[in-house]
Amino acid sequence: MRLVSTAVLTMALAVSICPGARADTADNVRAARRVFLETMAEGRFDRLDEIYGPNFVAHGASADYTLEQDSAATKSWREAMPDLKVTVERTVAGKDLVAVHWKAVGTNTVVAGGMPGNGARIGIEGMTFFRFSSGRIVEAWTIVDIATLRKQLS
Repeated sequence: MRLVSTAVLTMALAVSICPGARADTADNVRAARRVFLETMAEGRFDRLDEIYGPNFVAHGASADYTLEQDSAATKSWREAMPDLKVTVERTVAGKDLVAVHWKAVGTNTVVAGGMPGNGARIGIEGMTFFRFSSGRIVEAWTIVDIATLRKQLS
């Protein structure tokens, strides 16, 4: 009987602790998806303070970028491809990290974002890893299939 009581108590504690942990992870996933579905896909930059923490850093291959610089790059992609469509293919989350596999499709009709505006139809994918602190994104690492992008633009 004592073993059963201990097991029930342990399960009760686990149930009371886990929902909060799951909610944090679920909230992080929702915030990560917003980056692509609201900001990149819809061009909505008015609620970045809900998504990003102070001193956010986007880590690039050769440099780090501020939120303003990162947002400017996203805006330039939207300018270069006015019909840009973005989908989130999958997410994986654990502790303070969320990984997002995303796809972007559009027609490069405007010279912007390093693109020639030659009317090429572009389909590109990437993966972004976000680190969260206090429910906000504080760091990001993105890998984009640049070779495919260059091939489609030529």
